Amino acid sequence: MNFIINYLKQFISIVAILYIISCAAIQGPPGGSKDETPPELIQTIPDDGTIHFDGGRVELIFSEYLDASSIEKSIRVLPTLFEDPEIVYKGRRVFVEFPDSLNENQTYIISIDRNLKDEHKVALEQGIQIAFTTGDKIDEGNISGNVTYGNPSSVHLWKIQHENDLTEFYQRVPDYVIDASDSGRYQFNYLSKGNYRLAAVDRSASGIPISPERMVYGLPWKPLLQIQDSISIQNINIQVPSKMGGIKMIQAEWQTGYWGTVTFSEKINEWVSALKIHAIYEDSSIHQPTQFLDITDETKLHLTFPNLEENKYITLVANGIMQGEETILDSGFIKVKVDTTIDTTNLSIKAPLKNFVLTIEEEKIVPLQIIFSSLINIEKSQYSISISKDTLLIPFELNWISKLHVEISPVDNWVQQSNYQLSIIKNKLHPLVGKSIKDSLKTVSFSTSKFKGFGRLIGSLTAPFSGKLVAEVTSMEKEPSLFRTVVNSDGIFNMNHLPEGNYSLLFFNDLDGNTTYTYGRIHPYKPSEWFYNYPDTVKIRTNWDLELKQINLELNP
Repeated sequence: MNFIINYLKQFISIVAILYIISCAAIQGPPGGSKDETPPELIQTIPDDGTIHFDGGRVELIFSEYLDASSIEKSIRVLPTLFEDPEIVYKGRRVFVEFPDSLNENQTYIISIDRNLKDEHKVALEQGIQIAFTTGDKIDEGNISGNVTYGNPSSVHLWKIQHENDLTEFYQRVPDYVIDASDSGRYQFNYLSKGNYRLAAVDRSASGIPISPERMVYGLPWKPLLQIQDSISIQNINIQVPSKMGGIKMIQAEWQTGYWGTVTFSEKINEWVSALKIHAIYEDSSIHQPTQFLDITDETKLHLTFPNLEENKYITLVANGIMQGEETILDSGFIKVKVDTTIDTTNLSIKAPLKNFVLTIEEEKIVPLQIIFSSLINIEKSQYSISISKDTLLIPFELNWISKLHVEISPVDNWVQQSNYQLSIIKNKLHPLVGKSIKDSLKTVSFSTSKFKGFGRLIGSLTAPFSGKLVAEVTSMEKEPSLFRTVVNSDGIFNMNHLPEGNYSLLFFNDLDGNTTYTYGRIHPYKPSEWFYNYPDTVKIRTNWDLELKQINLELNP
């Protein structure tokens, strides 16, 4: 009996202890709202602004646990050290191990960008910079501005060390690197006296030397930035192009018979008249094919060749196109296999498709574009097409743009929001290769829109500009359109016939006279053209004149 009583006492004691422990355990409450509070830096050891810093460990203490995978890629020491410092993470603490051999009288910065996240993947609210100096004073110079680019960007800063460094700086790792914010804002702090050069790059190339042939980059309009004592250099703005180098010939394909195509890396519609493709045959003879642009894909050029029977391969050579010192189109060549076999499939109509809506204008007649799938004998096909409305034939003018493309323009303008019918007669349409359309009469129904609306933009500056100033508006659409005009000597510009919509407005100093913004060149070094982004959206409305008065161009050079 005593044994049972003692056993019960021990059992009750154990249960009581477990109950007390469970009550004392600290646990997060179940459920609750998602953590969206960014982590904060609450202390540094030694303190931010420490002088006579001799290296060793710097401890960063944060408000919460961090995501370990985000730490190394978000913390940099600037200027760049010969060897990356060791970074150790323990809970809320990050340890940055500096070498003992640091430069004299040098301000070093621990830069923490917005890649740093807490354990719930919440990013730092804004970048942080902590400064220490091996001398007796923290350097106070700074450089700031904005980067205009369609993707995340980083900004590189080099302190020029000697005369050769003026031209070769970009070949070494930058001394300072920071990521621009989501809005493009950047700022370098704690800079010492000296001369600096600056460049902006895609964030994927952050912190590495610039390879001009392999990287997109943008330069400021000031070639050299001079820091004196605590000077602040502001509004050093940069635009980064969306592409690298000139347009490139990237692909050639054989279609059928004596017809092939060449595809380029970008649209070539602006340059097609200056672009010449030559064909080198296997006997080394050089021929000039007939060429025309594909209206449905303006990166593609169609080519037709003479006397191909004895050739299995030909080499297509594109001439380069330069505009001043800028390469617009790279020269290049592509070898393509010849296949003179005739395609026997039926011809088809690629445009317009069924239920197509033609956007029309009141002040001019917009042609209907008809695109065929194969080359047409133009001389024999003049009477193959008709247009009707409510069964009544519409008189029109026919304009063959190429052997694939014809325009139809009615003698009288199209009627708004009306239905039309395009008819093509099989036995009057003669393809150069392959068969004609399958049906004896091909009909395509299409309609017209309301008249497209246009507005006008008028602007004036607070003061005349000292150089040739170009105003440029770009529509905020998926496929943006762009319009430019020169601002006159009185600081006034006028843009008529702008399609209704929202636009961004840019001004730039057209130093090279090509009416196109120049981003600069890193080798040989040439700064960009000065520019100013108008801060507000320009809203163009139909039949309205929008007047922007007294525009103040900041930092007018």
